[in-house]
Formats: sequence, C-alpha cells, structure tokens
Amino acid sequence: MLLHYLKIAFRHIQRHYVISIVNIGGLSIGLTAALLVATYVANEYSYDRFHKQGGRIVKVEFSHDEGDKSYYVPWMSYGFGQAVKDQCPEVASFGRVTDVSFYSKLVESDALHKYYESGFVAADNAFLQLFSFEFIKGNPKTALTRPGTMVLTEKMAAKYFGNKDPVGKIITYDKKHVYEIVGVMKDLPFNSSIQFDFLGDLMSYRANETEEMKGYLNKKQLKEQVSSIGATGSYNTYFLLNHSESKDIVASKIPSLLTSSLRIKDKKDRYELFPLFDLHFERIDKNARQKAVVFSMIGMLILSLALVNYINLTTASSSARAGEVSVRKVVGGQRIALISQFYLESVLYVTIAFTLAIAAFFALKDYFYTSLELRIDASFLTSSWFAFPLIGFYVLSILLSGSYPALLLSKLAPGKILSGSYGKSGNAASVRKVFTVFQFTVSISLIIGSVLIAKQMQLFHSKELGIDRDRIVTVFLDHEDGLSKHYQEIRQGMERISGVESVTSSSLLMYHPYGNIWELKRSDSNKKLSVNSFLVDEQFVKTMRIQWLAGPRKNSRAGIVLNQTAARELGINAGNYNQTLDLGFTTKADVIGIVKDFHFRSLNQKISPMALQMRSDTLFNNYLYIRLSKNADLKHTLSEAENVYNQYRANRAFEYAFLDDTYNKMYISEAKTGYIVYWFTGIAIVIACLGLFGLTTFSAEQRRKEIGIRKVLGATVMNIVTMLSKDFLMLVVISVLLASPIAYVIMKRWLEDFAYHVPISWWVFALAGFTGLLIAVITISFQGFRAAAANPVKSLKSE
Repeated sequence: MLLHYLKIAFRHIQRHYVISIVNIGGLSIGLTAALLVATYVANEYSYDRFHKQGGRIVKVEFSHDEGDKSYYVPWMSYGFGQAVKDQCPEVASFGRVTDVSFYSKLVESDALHKYYESGFVAADNAFLQLFSFEFIKGNPKTALTRPGTMVLTEKMAAKYFGNKDPVGKIITYDKKHVYEIVGVMKDLPFNSSIQFDFLGDLMSYRANETEEMKGYLNKKQLKEQVSSIGATGSYNTYFLLNHSESKDIVASKIPSLLTSSLRIKDKKDRYELFPLFDLHFERIDKNARQKAVVFSMIGMLILSLALVNYINLTTASSSARAGEVSVRKVVGGQRIALISQFYLESVLYVTIAFTLAIAAFFALKDYFYTSLELRIDASFLTSSWFAFPLIGFYVLSILLSGSYPALLLSKLAPGKILSGSYGKSGNAASVRKVFTVFQFTVSISLIIGSVLIAKQMQLFHSKELGIDRDRIVTVFLDHEDGLSKHYQEIRQGMERISGVESVTSSSLLMYHPYGNIWELKRSDSNKKLSVNSFLVDEQFVKTMRIQWLAGPRKNSRAGIVLNQTAARELGINAGNYNQTLDLGFTTKADVIGIVKDFHFRSLNQKISPMALQMRSDTLFNNYLYIRLSKNADLKHTLSEAENVYNQYRANRAFEYAFLDDTYNKMYISEAKTGYIVYWFTGIAIVIACLGLFGLTTFSAEQRRKEIGIRKVLGATVMNIVTMLSKDFLMLVVISVLLASPIAYVIMKRWLEDFAYHVPISWWVFALAGFTGLLIAVITISFQGFRAAAANPVKSLKSE
C-alpha cells in the first residue's frame, strides 16, 4: 500500500511539474532560511552551556544608580570571594580570573617565536574546578597552584612550540615575567563568555599588582588596598552555589561583610549575582537576546510563508484531484486511507525540499557566517543544539503542510463532485486569499523595515558629529615599550612628513568601548559631576577640528577643556569659565576653555559630560592621531610615518588603523540586523512571488476555456491580463494597508533604542507599497501574457 501511495505521489509530481517545482522550491528556500537563522539563534542560547556546573555558577557585580544613570563594577577585590565564602554557607566555592592587560604584550618562547598577544588572563586553581575547560595535557587539579605557572590553549601551544610537548617549557610575557607551562587545554569554544589564550597563575599577578601599587600608594593606603574586601578591584569573581535558588540570599548577605568605611550607604547601591547562563545576554551583549528573538520571528515567518505556499497551491489544485477522490470513495475507499495518502505526499515533498535545503545550508553557511561576523564551531553542527531544530523543522513542516490539504481533500463529498457542484463554494478560495494577504503583508512589512534600517545606517555615517574623523590615522604607542616617552620627538618627526597636516595624542582611543570616569566639582559647590575623560595634548582640539565656544586661555598647555554639556551641568559658561575644578584625590585643574558638544561614543547614546585633561606630560597618551592632507599619497605617507616610528620602537611593530573604521565598528550589531533583514526580505519576496506565480498559473489553467471564448469574442491580450490580475492586485493592496501599521509599530520601537534616529516618513510606506505592487504585477503578468497569447482553438477543441 505504501509503495502504491508513493507511485501516485510521483505521478502527481510529474503531471503537475510546474506547481510541484514551485512547491518544492518555495519549501526548500524557506527551510534553508530557517536553518540559517536557527544556527545563529541556537548558538546564542548555547553560550556557556557546556560547563557541567554552569547551572549553579554565578558572577557577582556591584551596581550603582545616579539619577537616571546606572553603572556596574564587574570586578571585585582580591579578598572578596574568600570573605563571602567564609560567611555564606550557601557558597560551595569561588574562583577568580582577571585580564592581565588591556593591550597586547610581547610573548616569546624563543628568538624565533615571539608575537604580540592580547588573550592573556590570570586565574586561581579554583577557577579551573568551577568551569569545564577540557585539558589535553597536564592536571587541572594541580595546575596554577604554584607561582610562575601557565596553561596554554591548544592553538597557542602549536603556535609557540609546534609539535613538541610544551609542558615544562618556558614562556616569557611582556619581556619580564617568566612562566612554566604546566598544561594545555582544548581551544575554548566560541560560545564561551570567557575567552583567553594564555592562563597564568593568580599569585604571580597579585604579586606584580602589589609591587606596582607601591609606586603610587603610601604604606597605609597600600595596607588598606591589599586587605580590603570592598567592591573595588580587578578580579572577575564567580561563586559556585550549593543550590542555584540561593543567589538572592547570598546577594543580601554581602553588604554586611564590608568594613565600616566601605559599607553601602546609598540604598541605590547593591550587589547582584548573575547566573552564568545569563551572562551573555545580561552583561556581555545586552542586545543579543533581542536580536535572537527578532531573528527567530523572521525565520519562522519565512518558513511560514513557504508552508503557506504549499498549502495554498495544494488546496487550489484540489479540484484537479476531486475526481480521483470521488471515485475512490464510491468504490469504498476510507477517509483514513485518503488522509494517509495525502500526508505521504507531504512527506515526499518536504523530504525533497529538506534535502535541497540542507545542501543549500552547507553551501551558504560560510557566507552567512562571514556576512554577520559569526564565529560558530564546526562541532556545533553535530550537537543537540543544532540537531533538535533540524528535526523539529522537518516534523513541523510535514505536520503543517500536510494537515490542511489532507483533511480538506479527504472530506470531499462524491455526490457534489459528480454533480458538478464542487468548486462553487467560496470557502476554499477565501482561505487562499487570506494566505496570499499574509504572504504579502509579511513581505511588505520587511520591505518597510529594510528601508528604515538602511536610512538609520546612513544616518550613522552621515550625521555631523562635531568632530572630523575623516583622513585620521591612529597608531598605538606602547608606553611600556618606551614609545610614549618619545612622543614629542615622534610628533615632530611625523609633522615634517609631506602629506601630514597635524598630529595629536590621547590616553584612550576615540570610539572604543572602554572609558575613564572622573568626578569634578567647582570649588564653590559640593555638587559632583561624573564626566568621561581623556588625557590629551594641546593639539587635540585643533587636530580633531572640534569647535571652541570659549577660550582657550592664551599660552595654556595644561588644564581642563569642558564640552557644552559638562559646562552647563557645572553652571559654567563663556563668561565665567576662568575657574579651578576639584578632580578628587587632592588634585585640582584650571578650566582653559569650553568646546561644542561632539560625539565621542555611539549615536545610541546622548552626548554626556566630557572633560579633556590637557597635559604637557604625555607619558600615558597611548594613541597617536595623524591627520592626513587631502592630496596625501597614502602609501608614501604611511611608509614615512612608519620610518619615524621605527626610530624609537623597541619591539612593537608599526600598526595603524583609520579612525573612520573604528567609528564604523560601533555599529556592527546594527549592521548585522540590517544584513539579516535585507536578505530575508529578498527571500520573503521570492517565496511570495513563487506562490503568486503558482496561483496565477493555476487560475489561468482553470479559466483556460473562458479565456479562449473571450479571445474568440474579441478580447485583447491586455483585457485577459487585467482579468487575471485584478483580484490578486486587490489582495496586495490589502496587504499594504495591513503591513503599514504593523511595520510602523515595530520599527518605531526599534528606532527608539537610538538617542538619534531618522523619522518614519510617509514615503517609506508609499515606496514599500509601490514595490510590492510592482513585484506582483510583474509576477502575474508573466503568466498572464502567456495564457492570453495561447491559441484559443486548443483550449476549446475538447468542447
């Protein structure tokens, strides 16, 4: 019986090959899109799930609210974890890990293997017991228990030692710290929120940190800092709880552990424990969950469009099979047998489409990963995180695509069919119209979204920022490599290069995610203002082409330059800016001028108070900014700049970047969203067009004799095309009316996440509606002209 049903299904495919190709093509496109999205979404939700104890691991952070602003301190002090464990029986153990440096440092195993690396962290042995990082060599129970020891990842072991066993070998970090290799672990999966290449012992880092503090703290301050268990510190601290439900109890106990001088006095200050499985969404990439939800919805809509296509075309062609169904029922065929047959046909269609979709997925996945800058391990595609969605889509597609056609076709009454009354009911046609409206509503909504995303991305690149980032090259000056102490000589050498307009420096890189917060207050007020701050030299404002509002004071090479926002909140203006501000820690500085507000962060955020600390001492100015002239020969100018740089460098090679590229990197997340929406808008349109083409083909076939009669009576080709088109085009118009308010609400909410965003103009909806109608006209006309051009004699000769 099964073989018989398969034969019938294959014969149906051969007989109606156009509709079959449209069905299979639409399904395979929808399934391919769904698989690509599922890979992205499943990877996002799989972060840190490979840790066996992950369900009981939490990370502690300190939060503070100030007005409408809030910030988190993610690093605890060295003794914080032990103090909490000692007094909280709910805590089973704790582990600490810290970034050794924010900048890349020289790592070498021998004269032939030395590179600048940034993935260097330090941790205690307890960290290895908490997390499930897999060791290839060495013992995780004893690793990092001795000072001067290190664990490498497999990739770094191969890079520095080739095929040799690295255990027992030596690596030198930053030219002065020597480590013995005691273990090698597998490369960390990309879906780990903790990433590193080198894992040094925490004892050595703590000893080096304490030695550095001796350089700027007196004995009393040093003792307080070393023994403190307050929130301030540099250690990411993780607790392993006996029971995951006890995290709120632990958080409530922590404030009582602090010394009286560090105890929380502000009710808005609090400690929060974040479950490990939530870190990726809650702390590392706060937009990740929203993107995953949005992409999931888009993926399911695309798959729904494909399934609707199948159902629409199958039910539309039901009259072609009505005779078959009626005959089988008259000779005693059971309804369950008919349902089984039509379900089997759905299984066949979906299986063919699914096979094509998997082939397309593997052909497109690398391009998909590259476009979205995704990093997904190859092993992820063999994990349950990918297998479950794969199987789920297959089963879901069979059930959804097969249920309605099977139930509809199997209940056809043979009496109505044989009497010729079947097909006159409008119920099935109404369902098809609803499905067609759904398809084009989704497609037009995506077109509106695509246009607005493109406009917002254009705003990012065209908005006046109050700073000229064009033709600026940035170079990292490593003060530990001796470069920043030669800044004046380097700047003078750069300024002599043909093609260089001016040169400046700052402590932090513009448009980079990290920042530096200071608290300022006027000498005649107790009100403190938190400001973002850069250390800069006296040429920064000129080189970056920031506009002065007041000042600068003549012959001033040191002091504070405020932006408009900071000056306004401090009550300072062009008439009274000549005053001194308290920076804390007994430090004071004169205000030497006020500049217009300029964007130093993403346009997601409003301009906040900024203080440029202009200093003649540029030792900690780590970034050089070189403004090139309009007619500069880029290759020659950069080559000359490298020659100047090389005169003073000890180790670090000349590396440069364009400030414009650094700025654009801030919007990678939005660009990824744009890519997804653009691609899936195109896919939705293709699927909707396939469905419309199939329905038009079927409609033309059903009305073949009517068209022949009309042509004999004098109807033109355009009359026939109009007749076939008007009903479908009315459905597209309805789709435009439905899609517009839906897209407006969704995109309004998306745009509200940006402090600066484009308006939602009427022409966006007009453009999307016109595009949808144009696509529908082209699709319908193709088949319409073909049907209208057919010889009427052939369509009427059977009568």
